[in-house]
Amino acid sequence: MSFLKYENNILKFEGVAISEIAKGRTTPFYCYSQNTLIDNFNKFANSVASFDSTVCFSLKSNSNLTLLKTLEKLGAGADVVSEWEMRKALKAGISAKNIVFSGIGKTDKDIQFAINNDCFQINVESIDELNRINEIAASIGKVQKIGIRINPDIKADTHKKISTGSLEDKFGVSIEDTHKIFQNRANYSSLKISSIAFHIGSNIKELNPFENTFSLIGDLAKKINSETSIIDTIDVGGGLSPQKRNFTFEEYAKLIHKYFDLEGIKFIFEPGRLISADAGILVSKVLYIKNITGKKFIIIDAGMNDMIRPALYDANHEVLPEINNDEFEEINTDIVGPICESSDVFINIKRFNKIKIGEYVVLKDVGAYGSTMSSNYNARPLIEELLISGSEITTIRKRQTFEDFISNEV
Repeated sequence: MSFLKYENNILKFEGVAISEIAKGRTTPFYCYSQNTLIDNFNKFANSVASFDSTVCFSLKSNSNLTLLKTLEKLGAGADVVSEWEMRKALKAGISAKNIVFSGIGKTDKDIQFAINNDCFQINVESIDELNRINEIAASIGKVQKIGIRINPDIKADTHKKISTGSLEDKFGVSIEDTHKIFQNRANYSSLKISSIAFHIGSNIKELNPFENTFSLIGDLAKKINSETSIIDTIDVGGGLSPQKRNFTFEEYAKLIHKYFDLEGIKFIFEPGRLISADAGILVSKVLYIKNITGKKFIIIDAGMNDMIRPALYDANHEVLPEINNDEFEEINTDIVGPICESSDVFINIKRFNKIKIGEYVVLKDVGAYGSTMSSNYNARPLIEELLISGSEITTIRKRQTFEDFISNEV
């Protein structure tokens, strides 16, 4: 996060003091660095440019239209899991030929929208779903390209709630069933079953789970193509951690060369957190400070409804004060929100700067799964989102008003 640093003990974001960004604004709010978003995308896209590839940004991580338009200009496609995510991708200018529709519980409406709008590929998670898409495609009169999402039964060293590649997880089709589907693909007259897909989890820091998966899936792809010569696309998902990763993009790309036949194959990558996580911060104000029997609580105006990852995943987001005053208190401290839940805790630390009511704090690395997972719990508004590009600060999502909040209620 080179764009977020202290200068003369004042925390600055892209060279602008946090207090200046917050002036005249209601906290909390999200703020994104456009330069960081662009740099993250280009670094990964360049690492996989040696073979036919499309980087489909995962909208579940952040679906703000301005950010999507920025990525579209860089050549990004989209990984979507609902009709509205696909609508946002299309509205941002992303071509349907670069959109992959994933997700385990697609509705008929989702499927119809994807087919009618010429979605490049729908990734299927069960045989029942495969049959349903075939029926819907037949009723529309189109042939839809399909990817079979494989569950390779490989566990990655990540939080159990973001693991997706084990048979204990709800995602994907077994390798045995995948092979049978390709052998029986003639039974699906309205589908072009020509792709395999997989995604073993999120925030993965070690290379070994990817290598084990690529080896397994690579062998399967070669076996299927030796029988049918049908596979033309391999969707390798995402999951690379943006932080403290013990491998480089180049080492990751070398595994593609090592385990897959490249000739005639298009590769799809679906990063989300990798691109957007460290591009975003959450700015919040200190409301109250209290001490109870040797424990300190710093109560801020951001809540778990604004940023649920610490409560949901035990995610650790560093919290920085706006002023680095070199004065610390050695006391067990919880930085908490105002929500009426004991789990509304952002971080527990043993040492934190002395801070005053009314000063700001910043949560780092919240550009992924922050705003997209926010809610109106406790009847709190969805918060403002800002983009900083150079010296320009732009509102890219307005703070929700009470009239917005109740507009759909009868």
